[in-house]
Amino acid sequence: MSDAAWTLSRPGGVSIRVLGHGASWVGCRVPLRDGSTREVLLGFDDLDSQRRNRAYIGATIGRWANRIASSQLRRGDRVWPLLSEPGLNHQLHGGPGGFHQREWTLVSQASDRLRLALHSPDGDQGFPGALDVEVRYTLPDAMTVDIELIAVLQGDDPSPVGLTNHAYFQLDGDGCVDVRRQRLRVAANRMLPVDASGLPTGAPMAVEGTRFDYREGRVIGEALDHAFLLPEGHASADAPRHAATLKSADGLLAMDLSTSLPAVQVYTGEFLAAGTAGCSPRWPAYGGIALEPQFLPDSPHHPEWAQPDCWLAPGQTWRHRLRYRFRT
Repeated sequence: MSDAAWTLSRPGGVSIRVLGHGASWVGCRVPLRDGSTREVLLGFDDLDSQRRNRAYIGATIGRWANRIASSQLRRGDRVWPLLSEPGLNHQLHGGPGGFHQREWTLVSQASDRLRLALHSPDGDQGFPGALDVEVRYTLPDAMTVDIELIAVLQGDDPSPVGLTNHAYFQLDGDGCVDVRRQRLRVAANRMLPVDASGLPTGAPMAVEGTRFDYREGRVIGEALDHAFLLPEGHASADAPRHAATLKSADGLLAMDLSTSLPAVQVYTGEFLAAGTAGCSPRWPAYGGIALEPQFLPDSPHHPEWAQPDCWLAPGQTWRHRLRYRFRT
């Protein structure tokens, strides 16, 4: 069990904290115009709470972010059973013992960058093939945090790969502020309808005329735990596209999210209290919002959806970037 933790910073800019456990991003202090700094991420006071929490606070998620229906992979006539939490009809975020609960290995570090690695053996969580994963945290300028996710598959079978980061943002700097008071813009024309379990009930549908239309930006207003499909078009790890903008309720801080992944899950933290029970601190419902770039939920079973193929072939490299730019 490791207590590894690192702090990265830029002079006059952001300072972030990353843990070896789960390659978790658990701290981000942003300078404001009045000279003060504001902590904008949820993070625990102790590492034991990070290990116990069930809310995926700041963690790197893998092999698959979000849900896979029936806790199994199907491809042609092949079926791979997947590990799942008891009582669920799907696998969520890689299941028990996923990447969020692993101790990652330090590759290299500097004052403004960090590389962490993990080996996932063939059959890990039920997925075929061995996967070598690397997460790179970089501060490219004073007000930007980049997270680059890289994976290489080995073996004889393809495997879906869908990594992300599960940071919870609280741009008002107080975990008691209801994030539904904050303003959100999502650059998506479509979202995925889901049932009470978060599993798809149909193809992505237009947001126009629905409660899910955040294209112009507005107060969040209500609970969300939904995936928004970004417009089709070229995006790469070297050129991520704008996905969303979040603004604090007090109007002092905004964050622009860009990504090379095709969708973003917006989760307003309805079950944060249950997920952080017994932890220090324990946050209330709606105490933070997760903006998770990813493929749409259950994508391995829906090649017909308008997004890139999520199945990685043996020998191929999977590489994506998440970029968070803060503005005062």
